[in-house]
Amino acid sequence: MHQCYWCLAIFLLISACEKQSSPSNKAAQNTVDSALNITKTTEETAPVAQLADGIFCFKKELNKDVTNVQLVIAGNEITGFMNSVPYQKDSARGTLKGTKNAASEFDLMYQYMIEGNQQTETKIMKIQNETLWIKKGELLDPKNDGNLVFKDAAQAKYQEGIAPVDCKTLKE
Repeated sequence: MHQCYWCLAIFLLISACEKQSSPSNKAAQNTVDSALNITKTTEETAPVAQLADGIFCFKKELNKDVTNVQLVIAGNEITGFMNSVPYQKDSARGTLKGTKNAASEFDLMYQYMIEGNQQTETKIMKIQNETLWIKKGELLDPKNDGNLVFKDAAQAKYQEGIAPVDCKTLKE
């Protein structure tokens, strides 16, 4: 019988240590979320942080291929650069310019030089969990003038994630 009291005491101690979802804990979490300017869309999805103005840099190295991006966000206006440098292949280096839409995605025009030719390409990006995500999809050149657009932007998918880096490490 004495052992049962010890079991009960240990059970109560463990139960007291578990995080409770009391109204006071929810209020404290809401205060933290508010301070970080985080809004929750649903219980099942991750919080979506509102992006502050600033300079954001990203870099991806895969084998000897390198992609780096710098975005300067000022309100809804976005500028920056993107360099895609595959190993021993033609590089694409250029500027990004566009706006942030209502879904916190970036609708951008990528103007770059590749194989000695000037080109433009529609880019859709977003920053989620500090990672830059770039939509990939079928591109068309409807006027055959080097201005690439998505065949169907709704069918494009976020497939390429690029990790954040210190902007001092990037070269334009």
